[in-house]
Amino acid sequence: MEKRVDIFKILEGEGKLTKVYVYPSIERETDPYEHTKESSYLNYTTIKGLVREISPESLHWKYFGQIPMKSKELICQKKWKNTLMLADKIKIADDYYKTYKQEKSFAIIEKTEYLIVVLEYQNV
Repeated sequence: MEKRVDIFKILEGEGKLTKVYVYPSIERETDPYEHTKESSYLNYTTIKGLVREISPESLHWKYFGQIPMKSKELICQKKWKNTLMLADKIKIADDYYKTYKQEKSFAIIEKTEYLIVVLEYQNV
C-alpha cells in the first residue's frame, strides 16, 4: 500500500493555511420580458487553503494578462471543487475574489492530491 504525505496537515501544523470564506449564490430572473437577473448570496462555507500571490510575470505568460493585478492562487483539498465552482464571491482577509472563468470553463487545475484555483480580484 502506498503511503502519501498529507500536505495540508503539515501546512496547518506550520500555521500557513488561511481561512477562505466561500459564498455561493442563487440567480433568479426578475423581469421575464427584459430577462434581467438578480443574484442573492447564501451562507458562506469556510475552507482552509494556501493562498499565494500571482506574480506579474505569470499573469502575462500563463494567463495572458487577462486577470487583474491583485489576483491570487488558492491551493486547497479536492473535496472543495464543486463549492468553488458554485461560488460567486470569495473573501480572503478584507478583499473579495471570484473563481476565474475562461470562456465557459473554470481556471481550476486538478492535481492528484489537491486543487489549484485562480481567484480573480473583484472591486466590491
